[in-house]
Amino acid sequence: MWLIASLNFFIVQVLPGDPTRVLLPRGSSNVTQGGSDLRAQLIRQWGLDQPITTRYVVYFANLAQGNLGTTITYQKGGFPVAGVIAPRLSTTLVLVGLATAATMWLGIVLGRISGWRRGRRVDVAITMGTLVGYSMPSFWVSLMLIFALAYIVPIFPAYGVQSRDAATFDPLTRVLDQLYHYFLPVLTFVITNVAWFSLTLRNSLTDTLPEDYMLTAMAKGLTQKQQLRKHAMPNARLPVLTASALYFGWVVSGAIVIEEVFNIPGLGQLTWDATRVRDFPLLSGVFLVATLGVVVANAVADVLYLYLDPRVREA
Repeated sequence: MWLIASLNFFIVQVLPGDPTRVLLPRGSSNVTQGGSDLRAQLIRQWGLDQPITTRYVVYFANLAQGNLGTTITYQKGGFPVAGVIAPRLSTTLVLVGLATAATMWLGIVLGRISGWRRGRRVDVAITMGTLVGYSMPSFWVSLMLIFALAYIVPIFPAYGVQSRDAATFDPLTRVLDQLYHYFLPVLTFVITNVAWFSLTLRNSLTDTLPEDYMLTAMAKGLTQKQQLRKHAMPNARLPVLTASALYFGWVVSGAIVIEEVFNIPGLGQLTWDATRVRDFPLLSGVFLVATLGVVVANAVADVLYLYLDPRVREA
């Protein structure tokens, strides 16, 4: 985490020019808020007139206080980056959580079928089908689903996270309304990423099935379902757990296209908006949150390994 934060700091430092000139509105160097010069406020807050070592210390001191910087592209006069990221991050986590759960469940089901029947027609069909979805661009899949299921057959909404009159709904109806709006984005995630889980589990099962303990289970007279559930899956699921951690961390920062197409106010859309207006403090905050998400997801996977694999506990 320290290395990530340090890299995030130095990436911004190598950008040319005066950071305050980029932050402040063009043609203005004396934007005021409550009688104080905003440019001077930024220089003082982040030590921009100090050596880089001093700025490095100031940067981490601000991070320790939860201060990710100031953005002026969302509210004139300056606004905390953390205050902009927080609501967007919650939206992305809900979307990514639903998408990850659906994609993982379907991937495990397809991977079990494909791995247990490796080399057969059903294996070839599942492998080819998931690879076709994986190879298609997510923006194209999004547009095709909107065209087919929102315009040709208007079943689902084309954009947004809730209905216009959602404020009048009771809590349960509001949750169902959000799930209804999330259906097409989640379906896009499933189509384009299910191969990540199905092929991982299939390859893991392919390596597990020829092991001696599987031959012993077969010789003991266990049914195929018992062999798969009690002996093959407990050993084959560990690579899937690792893939899930990497997938979750990647999608938190990789939902830009889908969120932009479906107009979902999440972290991905925020990243795109900040890139267009060159809001470097906001981009820096988004990158820091996204990369730390990868670290946290991998740490959780390492802890879960202790509970899922007795060999790790013994080691």
